[in-house]
Amino acid sequence: MTSTDIEKVERDEPDQPGTDLVSADEAGGGPPGPPHTALLEPSASARGEAFRTRVLLPLLLPIVSAGAIAFFVLNLSRALLAGGDTGSLVIASIVAVSILGGAAWISSQPQLSTGALAMVLAVFLLLIAAGGLTGLGPSQPAAKKAAAGFAPPKGPPVGTLTVQAGAGGQLRFDPSALTATAGVNQIDLTLGAGLHTFVFTDPKLRGFQLNVGGKKTSDTGKVDLAAGTYTFYCTIPGHRAAGMEGTITVTG
Repeated sequence: MTSTDIEKVERDEPDQPGTDLVSADEAGGGPPGPPHTALLEPSASARGEAFRTRVLLPLLLPIVSAGAIAFFVLNLSRALLAGGDTGSLVIASIVAVSILGGAAWISSQPQLSTGALAMVLAVFLLLIAAGGLTGLGPSQPAAKKAAAGFAPPKGPPVGTLTVQAGAGGQLRFDPSALTATAGVNQIDLTLGAGLHTFVFTDPKLRGFQLNVGGKKTSDTGKVDLAAGTYTFYCTIPGHRAAGMEGTITVTG
């Protein structure tokens, strides 16, 4: 059989099934694409899609973002306050590393679905909420807890001491040196200007505190003083260093 006869036979034979080359995409056997990760799937209705993108999202995103930020800041601040000087640094470092590491991991996983991303975010917020609830008690100001345990002495005072805080708009007490008689003494604190407190350095008087500032122009309290010298000062940061302290000399 000559080459001419072979070519003729090939032209006369019908196409055999399964010999055509078909691309994988056309055959439907290609690998599935990454899942859709949009927060809101596209709507089949043009009007519905326009409502979502022009009305729903612009209204919801600021509200949801503000709520998430407030939730995060409130609970994280409780945990930081409860941790103290060293603990707060450790907690802040852990949170920062977790956020950076989580963001890097999510960016390296483009195939994550919306459900998986929502689950990761929910776990992170639950951890922050647990930390905030755990630190709810320890994060309360120490002055308030101490004041709650202070029991004012009973009985009428043997004398009254009047002190003005922020006299003349300056960071000082007027007078800064007082004398008193041993026994129950009443201390009247009045406001000159600013925001001030009145506490003692003596551990036996820990928890006694007077506060003035704003609309509260005066405060009063009773304290039992034995013979000796007592130092009082303002707890507002920087006030004592600027000179807001004084002494009470008690005689028997």
